[in-house]
Amino acid sequence: MAQALKDNSHSGMHSPSANHLSQLIDAAREGDSDALGELLDSYRRFLVFLARAGLHNHMQGKADPSDIVQEVCLAAHGNISEFRGESVEEFAAWLRSILSNILAMHVRKYLGTQKRDPRLEQRLDQSLASATGFLQSQLAGNVTSPSQNIARDEALLQLAGALEDLPEDYRQVIVLRHVEGLPFAEIASSMGRSVDSVEKLWVRGLAKLKAVMSEI
Repeated sequence: MAQALKDNSHSGMHSPSANHLSQLIDAAREGDSDALGELLDSYRRFLVFLARAGLHNHMQGKADPSDIVQEVCLAAHGNISEFRGESVEEFAAWLRSILSNILAMHVRKYLGTQKRDPRLEQRLDQSLASATGFLQSQLAGNVTSPSQNIARDEALLQLAGALEDLPEDYRQVIVLRHVEGLPFAEIASSMGRSVDSVEKLWVRGLAKLKAVMSEI
């Protein structure tokens, strides 16, 4: 299992095809732990991106998104028998629900309470949904070209990987602008920069993202 859970964040931008992902899901549901490990490696940077977005408002700087995702992978290994879906979309939604639960647990611990807070869980769910929505909106036309022959599910994972590969400042301004929906003035205050420099970072960040995706 340790090898299957190995961090694959520097292995390049190529993700398994959507058809291969479906085959891995079928095998994982039948108890193939190696297939599940490969599957989770494919989703790792997608989950890190979502975790980063979910942590921003609640525990910025207090938890490592990669550590959170490692917990998600371990939980998925231990609970794969509970997954009742069959499609790639259903598997991604299942992983997102595990991530949301783990994030909520960490936030409660950080706040010093063990009591469940439906409002907190709802806000975390909204953050993860917003981050996923941003990826999907970029696939709809801002980053990927209609001529690209990439299955949507495969491209979603590649886009998340491209975002994780961006310099920190680029990624941060994109998340704050598009996932959190903050105006540039608030982003500038959060990042300790001028509004003008933040706007330039944003333009360069999106351009870099589009350039990376165009090479896939």
